[in-house]
Amino acid sequence: MHFLISIGIILAIIGIVLIGMLKWPLKTSDKLLIAILSTFVVKFSFDEVSLITGNHLYSVIAAIFGMSTIATCGWYIKYITDTETGFGIRQLYIYLPLIIIGIPLTTFLLHPVAGTGYYTGSAIVIICFIFYYFWFCINMLRKHQKLIRENYSGAPGSITVNWMIVIITLQIVEFLLKGVLAKVITSNYNTDVNIITNEYCFIIMTFLLVVLGIWQKSIPVFIPAKEEISQSVPQAGDLERYRLKLEKFMDEYKPYLDPELTIEKLGGLTHIKKLLLSQTLNKAFNKNFFTFIREYRIRHVEAELKNKSNEERTIMDIAYMSGFNSKTGFNRAFKEVTGKTPTEYLKN
Repeated sequence: MHFLISIGIILAIIGIVLIGMLKWPLKTSDKLLIAILSTFVVKFSFDEVSLITGNHLYSVIAAIFGMSTIATCGWYIKYITDTETGFGIRQLYIYLPLIIIGIPLTTFLLHPVAGTGYYTGSAIVIICFIFYYFWFCINMLRKHQKLIRENYSGAPGSITVNWMIVIITLQIVEFLLKGVLAKVITSNYNTDVNIITNEYCFIIMTFLLVVLGIWQKSIPVFIPAKEEISQSVPQAGDLERYRLKLEKFMDEYKPYLDPELTIEKLGGLTHIKKLLLSQTLNKAFNKNFFTFIREYRIRHVEAELKNKSNEERTIMDIAYMSGFNSKTGFNRAFKEVTGKTPTEYLKN
């Protein structure tokens, strides 16, 4: 089954070349994606060497590279928005724990110590760091989703990075199966379990990264600078004026019917600066852009469902006419706003 590693490495190299060709000039997120693929190759190569030689030192080195990959996945999630600055020295702090644990682990594996206490402690530390990096990725994903909701009225699959959680989870599953379950189940170093986890997880993760990474779009979002925020805080009277202006525009021109409406588009239509528009939504309406537009769309759907001229139209026909671009998104939004599913709503 070792041929799968060779296939995975070839696939990763092809992916690196394709990303470089199809996404040139490379944004920060594209460079990080290439770094993830490259680190995958190094990590699983060390795993394979460990299996062939029986030297656990290579497994430790592979584990360190694996944890760095998880951290890089978190940065990738962050930098998929293309309005941020480049990846610099400040971002390297997240990798410092790997150096801290990597040096002593490597030293002790080169000069083994008696007893199992040290190795048990090391395994616990590694597990803690793995879940710390997993939390880091989840936190970056949460911030990313928040940015989408503040800038977009819909979130089609091409602008979300939820698939990265599958990549990260597979890495954790690979580690637990190889480093924990193999020992719990067999009480010794189980080569078969290691081969299966190394090769199948590697080929799946590499395939997903190459295919979905090429398909993934960078997302331009509005991120006001701290200086802008401090200089542009509207007074209560200004907020009320912008609130009334926005409500009037929404009722008269119905911009929410545009399924690709963004805060930038709405700002241009209303002649309200994006920063002031964002602050009006957050402070005067206590809502983000996504929620604000979603509620207008749901109200429009409700009105159209009550319109007798629409009796021959399906619920989804009306939903698409109202600015929704997916059945799943519409059903979820309708339930959250009205407390009922569309079918339950019609029955009542």
